Amino acid sequence: MKRLIPVLLLAVFAFAGCEKEPDMGKLDSKYLVYTNYDKQANFKQFSTYYLPDSILLIGNTAKPEYWKGAEADEILNAYAKNLEARGYTPAANKASADLGVQVSYILSTHYFTDYGQPEWWWNYPGYWGSGYWGNWGGWYYPYAVNYSYSTNSFITEIVNLTTDEGAGKKIPVLWTSYMSGIDYSTSVNKTLVVAAVNQAFTQSPYLTKK
Repeated sequence: MKRLIPVLLLAVFAFAGCEKEPDMGKLDSKYLVYTNYDKQANFKQFSTYYLPDSILLIGNTAKPEYWKGAEADEILNAYAKNLEARGYTPAANKASADLGVQVSYILSTHYFTDYGQPEWWWNYPGYWGSGYWGNWGGWYYPYAVNYSYSTNSFITEIVNLTTDEGAGKKIPVLWTSYMSGIDYSTSVNKTLVVAAVNQAFTQSPYLTKK
């Protein structure tokens, strides 16, 4: 079942648009947390996950940019803690993982209303497609999603890395979360994003090994 749940944000850090990494400040706002998943997926069959050590920044540049450092680590650690609490263990590398976890941050506004072919980020540089996860020809979503992406939002996808690779095959997306911040400001707060990450898992009880 799709859900869209507000998470009260007590303070948000301001982002300076000319920088590659979010700059921290203060601002009151809310996040909306949306989750969806493949109804045919058996999450108990997976044991390990691989989470990259950076957050992909989706903007208007021709080359991939990544958010790294202590602040990004705190957000990524929230995913790791939730996954491990659900019974999954971290893999040494993506080649040995059952699940791949992709976390992205929207630097500039992109409006999108439905997954089609190709996806709106099809040629966007970064983790997607055959370049990062393996010899696949992109993502495959077995469920419909309708919403828009805007500045100060996070997208997370958990993909099935146990699927056979091959020419023309797509990697299945098992779970998606979309955490939407205020659309009139390029701002992010690591503490409050962590609260939204926790909420995404709270409203996804099916996402568990146990």
